[in-house]
Amino acid sequence: MKNLNFLNFKKKIVFKISKLIVVTSLIFVNFVRYINIFEKFNNEIVVRSRKKLDNRLRQHYNLSYAKGSVITIIIFMMLFRSGFENNNLAKFNEDKSLIVNNYSKEDVLAIDQNLFGGNEKIDNSKPKEKMPDFSDKQMLGFGNNIDARTVISLFEEENYNLKDIRDGKAVEPFFLSKLPTGIDKIDNIVDRKKLFIRVILPLIIYENNQIEEDRDYLNQILREKSISEEETLWLDKKFIEYKVNNKNIEELKIKMDIIPPSIALAQAAYESGWGTSRFAMEGNSLFGVRTWQKGKGMVPLDRDEEASFEVKTFKIIRASISAYKKNLNTHASYKEFRRARAEQRNNRNKISGLELAKFLDKYSEIGYEYADRLKKIIEQNSLTDFDDSILSKKKKPNIV
Repeated sequence: MKNLNFLNFKKKIVFKISKLIVVTSLIFVNFVRYINIFEKFNNEIVVRSRKKLDNRLRQHYNLSYAKGSVITIIIFMMLFRSGFENNNLAKFNEDKSLIVNNYSKEDVLAIDQNLFGGNEKIDNSKPKEKMPDFSDKQMLGFGNNIDARTVISLFEEENYNLKDIRDGKAVEPFFLSKLPTGIDKIDNIVDRKKLFIRVILPLIIYENNQIEEDRDYLNQILREKSISEEETLWLDKKFIEYKVNNKNIEELKIKMDIIPPSIALAQAAYESGWGTSRFAMEGNSLFGVRTWQKGKGMVPLDRDEEASFEVKTFKIIRASISAYKKNLNTHASYKEFRRARAEQRNNRNKISGLELAKFLDKYSEIGYEYADRLKKIIEQNSLTDFDDSILSKKKKPNIV
């Protein structure tokens, strides 16, 4: 890891030196060009008029010429110095260039280790699994912090707005690794909520897509008369992932299901204060997941002295969403939630987040009051509009 960091540091230094050389060369070339123009102007126009001047006037002219040359050089250097351009435009361009960075292997492992509990080896040999049609460049912004105003501008540039999503338009595949900086500085609460939803929604749908693909593959296995060795290995991995101890396929099917976007958005909004909490901004923790492993999270400022829990932190917000869904799909406290979801699936093949919210009373110490608050957030912000949303499968990146 140290070698990798050293190589990255070395690459950055080489890049900065190369950039400095190129910029300096361009400035020098332009400077010489302007001096030549100034010299031609002097020789062709001014020098001719100097013949008519006496010695005293010539001395005065030479002094003025020297002063003018110095002023010209100073103005030229100011115009071409680094950072002279409009600061807001420069910041926008800088942030926009950061967004197309590919995510690192470490970021991917952060997701998978949270998904599989961190102990199991990651197996990428799942058979017959159709992966989404997204390129690395569509997994935007990994490892970078982007200003909230910049993200809003980018969304507007790509016509990514919630009104169109509510009307049935597919959600743009924006995948940010962290919440935008300065989201808490947006005074208008409506604008802040809209930005938060637009950042989180694509990640929620993406994680649900992974679950649905697993579910489709499981149904395919159940339709077959015999199970292959590959399918057996895949099932064993899923039994571990979903904590099905007795290898009961029906139990696996109940646990292996999506979390409605309306519920995920409502809980993320409530637990993170619409993305403004310290845990969300510094620890990428959207759902207030606790850990009792010292050093694995952030200590709440209002924690009781005898308490030992921390709020778990994540390398990227997508890992936080993965861990949250794993929690609802496996923890014993949400058994009734999963049972009600399975009934909805069996009776009408449509899952209602608003109806399922009442089964999340055990998520918080305030119990049924917590479930009522979630329902109010869903209703007041019309979050059920996003339960049927799908992710656009554009083959070209949204922003290049």
